[in-house]
Amino acid sequence: MKIALANGLLVTAAAAWAVALRRGTVRWRRAGIHLAILGYVAASLGAVVFSQAPRISFMELGDLATLLLVPMTVSLLTPARWDRLLRFLAGVAAASSLVGLWQYVHGASDLQHRLRGLTTHYMTFGGWTLIVTLLLVADMAFSRQRRRLLWTVPIAVVCSAALLLSYTRNAWVGLAVGLLLVAAVWRPRAFLLYPFLAVLLLTLLPRPVIDRLVSIVDLRQPSNYDRLCMLVSAEQMVQDHPLFGVGLGMVKRRYPVYRRDDAPRWSVPHLHNNVLQIAAERGLFGLTAYAWILLTFFRHTWRALRRAGPDTFPALAGCFLAVAGITVAGLFEYNWGDAEVWILTLTCLAVPFALHPGEAA
Repeated sequence: MKIALANGLLVTAAAAWAVALRRGTVRWRRAGIHLAILGYVAASLGAVVFSQAPRISFMELGDLATLLLVPMTVSLLTPARWDRLLRFLAGVAAASSLVGLWQYVHGASDLQHRLRGLTTHYMTFGGWTLIVTLLLVADMAFSRQRRRLLWTVPIAVVCSAALLLSYTRNAWVGLAVGLLLVAAVWRPRAFLLYPFLAVLLLTLLPRPVIDRLVSIVDLRQPSNYDRLCMLVSAEQMVQDHPLFGVGLGMVKRRYPVYRRDDAPRWSVPHLHNNVLQIAAERGLFGLTAYAWILLTFFRHTWRALRRAGPDTFPALAGCFLAVAGITVAGLFEYNWGDAEVWILTLTCLAVPFALHPGEAA
């Protein structure tokens, strides 16, 4: 129901945007990421044409309409609108995290029963909350309006607490990457605080959460080994269908054919990794387009950060951290295919081209 509502609102917004473009009340802005997005669309169409079951794959094409968020954001976003959007996202994330903490206290406190906030799945909660938390971290670190700390800090703390108690390891890794980037690139002194933060967390976090944290590096852990088995299966899919993959929506159906005999699960909804899933589903063309999107974003955003003023720097840095964090998290979970997370990811991908379009053409 939520996805259907979101898709309906997206179609309505896209229609209104098209009318505004035609009337000249909104200006089309060229951006380098548009070409990369078109490349991804082309690879997806190829994955339908050369699919193992074209009719099934054709039904998956509707998801590509979400990509319209990129040119829409580039055309419409301004610093003032970004500030309103960030406040809205922070409010929703705070509400969802508070609900998640309530769920944790009332039984959603183990791997079988995990908090999910206002979302329908704990992985969606993890990815969505991760992005908003990193946006807030950047605002806390770089905004010159110190009064904003009155709302950014408490919301970031609440979101981080819910994220840590969600047992969502890929989001933990993404959050760690974002925090390390803040120190490595802009705030080296933060490295002095991180050991104290680590000790504090190890002291306060429940033992099951710490055990879950340790399990990240345990290759004998069933879900970790399952992902290694998926790596082998994905490699075989790409070897058999290198250019356009097995087809949109076909990985789940073809996985039993490529499954390792010792894999823990007989079937999987996806390969729990953006790179593996895209390569298997859309082939090397699709994987190249995905890499093109990310490289275009990081190149443009890095250059834009060098000349950004105090009014746009926090937004650019926040999107840089958010995309970096969710991309690293995507090495352990297929968050590129999670509609709610994808919507927010695409928005972050477009923001730097809206606020600093100088090098976008």
